[in-house]
Amino acid sequence: MSRTLHRRGYGALLGHCALIVAHVAASQVTGAEPPTRPAAEPIYPRIAMLWSRASGLKESRWANIARHDVIVSGVEDVGLEWTPNRHRAMVETLVTESTGAGRESLDRIAKLNPQAVVLLEVYFFEDDRKAYPPEHAWWLRDDKGRKKTFWPGTWRMDLGNAEYVSHVARRIAAVRKASGGRAGVFLDNLRFDAASKATWVSLLRQVRVLCGEEMPILVNAGWDSTDLDFVVPYVNGVMYEDSLHHLPDDANDPEAFYARVAALDAKLRKPTISVNEVFGKRRDPRIMRRELLRTLVYTDTAFLYSDSTHGHKHAWFPVWDVPLGRPLDPAVTPRPGRLARRRFEGGEVLWLPNTAEGPVEVDLNAPMRHVFAGQTVRGLKLSPGAGALLLRAGGAATRSSAGR
Repeated sequence: MSRTLHRRGYGALLGHCALIVAHVAASQVTGAEPPTRPAAEPIYPRIAMLWSRASGLKESRWANIARHDVIVSGVEDVGLEWTPNRHRAMVETLVTESTGAGRESLDRIAKLNPQAVVLLEVYFFEDDRKAYPPEHAWWLRDDKGRKKTFWPGTWRMDLGNAEYVSHVARRIAAVRKASGGRAGVFLDNLRFDAASKATWVSLLRQVRVLCGEEMPILVNAGWDSTDLDFVVPYVNGVMYEDSLHHLPDDANDPEAFYARVAALDAKLRKPTISVNEVFGKRRDPRIMRRELLRTLVYTDTAFLYSDSTHGHKHAWFPVWDVPLGRPLDPAVTPRPGRLARRRFEGGEVLWLPNTAEGPVEVDLNAPMRHVFAGQTVRGLKLSPGAGALLLRAGGAATRSSAGR
């Protein structure tokens, strides 16, 4: 599971880490590198899976995974295996015999859900204590030479060590090759001090040289949703881990977070695979509905409503199955107090910010089914801080995965 503590500048990294120019020779990239298998054009809602499958469903493991559209998973969870080593992260190769099983798993997901993008996690910022020899030079140490702890059972890595950065880039390339172009990579724990930014840029540049320009890359910004332009040239998506609930500066503008997400998404590599994860109680779907609506109307990101950072466990809500289809309109730019309305092939999404001066009457061109109210309407009245998900007769294209 994710182990982020989500604090910008969690201790300064070594000051000698100025911008490290990617030094991996382009000659290492050969025609044998697998091309990326393109995902199908997204249909909405796009739901994410972060390590944990949706609970409470009676279906196969693969059908459950394929319900989701942006999928973060462990390398071993899809059947790939690192070459055995006493210190598992020292190796830069995978067991050749495991590639068949891994690719078969990824093919199974793609067959069930052609729009799914799978990201396999490779550790960078930290690793568990058995990943490298205890006295290895790649562990980050304090002034007294003691290794710095992170999440319980893990130590932080010396991101200022150029050899370590290149080692991780080669591990990512090995995963990429073993997957046969069927998966991208997930990287956790962005940090925002100058030295950390330089190191992240160095890693991402090297990964692009080794893995090509098309491989999907998703990075986790934790609570942060600002100061992310430094990764934009290299990645396809940013994971916002309950960022919505950690924005004290947005108190007077509830839509500001979504405006930032949409602005950043417009600059990312295509296909975009950002994830807006919101934490909340399963028995209180009001938060889920509100943030699903705002995610749909203001952005093109995937969405997840999960319990917490501890495993990112989640239920599956029926509203996630509605056949909205592909968007007919671009994401709406938030405006204070103004109704946001976005059309999809199968319906519309409406949201009235709580900064609106009063209720708004909305006329519909044809009868539509109000999903939350469970009835057909020809018009509706929205109060500030409310919205609606509407389906037209016939709906739209649906995912081909089981259970949809």
